[in-house]
Amino acid sequence: MSTTNIQDLNAKIAFESHPQCKPPNTHPTIFFLYDFVRNTHNQLKAVDAEKYAAGDNGAKNAVGEVEGRNAFANMLINDTSGKLSMMTGGNPSNPADFGAEIKAKAQILTQ
Repeated sequence: MSTTNIQDLNAKIAFESHPQCKPPNTHPTIFFLYDFVRNTHNQLKAVDAEKYAAGDNGAKNAVGEVEGRNAFANMLINDTSGKLSMMTGGNPSNPADFGAEIKAKAQILTQ
């Protein structure tokens, strides 16, 4: 059984409230990441905490999916190769700067 605490995971995902992650920012990379994190957060909010605590396989799988998406978000936010910019229609020579705070919060999502 997973030892993930849903409330802790929910608080960690809340980094989407950072001003650089709020629409209507037109930077395609920031918009993509905002949407990805928002959808991940919505998936977490849809998990029945009681079922999860009881060991329900569906709920455990849903939390596992959220954890995987969090790891992917962290990888994307910390990308230095320019691939994220290419994937989102941005300019790889001028990638989005998420700043130290967002990068730190993305790292926290993986802990």
